[in-house]
Amino acid sequence: MISNGRQNDDVEHISRLLTDAFERIQRERMTRLPILHPCLSVTVVGAREWQGDWLGVLITPWCMNLVLVPRPGSVHAPGPTGATQFIGLPAGRYELIASAADGIGPFAACSLHSPMSGFADHASAVAAAEAVIAELFEPTPCPSDGERRASPGHSGLSRRDLLRGNLRRGH
Repeated sequence: MISNGRQNDDVEHISRLLTDAFERIQRERMTRLPILHPCLSVTVVGAREWQGDWLGVLITPWCMNLVLVPRPGSVHAPGPTGATQFIGLPAGRYELIASAADGIGPFAACSLHSPMSGFADHASAVAAAEAVIAELFEPTPCPSDGERRASPGHSGLSRRDLLRGNLRRGH
């Protein structure tokens, strides 16, 4: 088992690799595209070890994604690029799409915001990412006997709410 110090080192290392990879993508492929928000930079928010893998929110000037980077032998290893998979988080099940990047290898991502024009500045994008990651790790309460249980794959926080910035359940 990985010690806590080693886990933190791994989380920071993967965060740096992801940041470097997407800064490179920005320089090499995105520079002249009009969808780039000029006040935003590539940042990782809320990175953590989760079920042996790396999970965090990636902010770029063109999108915000929940990203899962699997470790070798992971049960969450993504399939070929474009394949979908579901992961269960405390707040519910979420669909991610497989991708890959130089310096990272295979990973899976769930789009939270794109384009990023709805954010006034980098601080507001970071605050939204922090709210998302906190919400995803808040367990969905069990309904009382008289309440209807949500269907599988549906948490109290919908993808539509995430995309619209409605980060509280039931809105």
